[in-house]
Amino acid sequence: MLRPRPDLEILKGAIDMHAHTHPALFKRPLDDADLAQLAQEYGMRGFVIKDHDSSSTGRAYHVGKAFPDMSINGAIVLNRSVGGINPHVVQAAIHHGAKVIWMPTNHSKWHSEYFKMSDYPQLGRPKKQLPGAGVTILGEDGKITQAALTILDLVAEADVTIASAHLHLDETRILQAEANKRGIKKFLVTHVNWALTKYDLTIQQELLDNGAYLEYVAISCVSPTFYEQDPVELAGWINANNGRKLILTSDLGQYSAAPHPEGLRMIIATLLDYGVSRDMLTLMTQVHPAELLNLSV
Repeated sequence: MLRPRPDLEILKGAIDMHAHTHPALFKRPLDDADLAQLAQEYGMRGFVIKDHDSSSTGRAYHVGKAFPDMSINGAIVLNRSVGGINPHVVQAAIHHGAKVIWMPTNHSKWHSEYFKMSDYPQLGRPKKQLPGAGVTILGEDGKITQAALTILDLVAEADVTIASAHLHLDETRILQAEANKRGIKKFLVTHVNWALTKYDLTIQQELLDNGAYLEYVAISCVSPTFYEQDPVELAGWINANNGRKLILTSDLGQYSAAPHPEGLRMIIATLLDYGVSRDMLTLMTQVHPAELLNLSV
């Protein structure tokens, strides 16, 4: 008789909302179709393709045709490489089917200040990029720009997810307040357990109380290169927040770490061992991601 495997059972139907794949301007071991094949073998429902430098909507369309039983979702990250905080770019991405609009990541002003570079010291980019000012949603007066507000209007109209990415906490709070004014229900605070956006429970609960979803990423616990957190602490956070509006994603796609589904399995198994319930992990990997992507629950 086979032993029960709740980690694998939770993965069946899971959606990874933060998957890095090739083609990319960083080294990625799996391309979109490779991940779709692997995710299908694990019984996952789907994933969101995240590319720091271009829209992934076209890629999602073609891989979705090859894997029609899976939910393959495109997105865009508002780095300098797509024009930064640009409503025209966001509108086009939404019209092409983008399900997630990420604020800037490695090109954000806060990322540049935190790491002292517009890149990842853990990875390095094979090809040089032009220098540029850090991307921010704030003007010189410290107030949110009209371009950022227009993007929120577009997000509200399309009912897609907007994610904070690598904004400073002060920017995230301002963005969330404006999103709430517009009735946006899918406001996701990105990797609150990693590096420049790692927030303690007090801040997490403030953001949750204001209506946000919070993302925890496996990479912080299972990657030798991006290790940031003892899984014991993460388990404590999940239980303290009672699983409410939390999602668990991989943020994987690096040569130094396990493939996305296996990395998710590793953290799921560990969290189960540390006292997180199966029901809570099902909410975080299946139910809440489906809500953010407007999929049936």
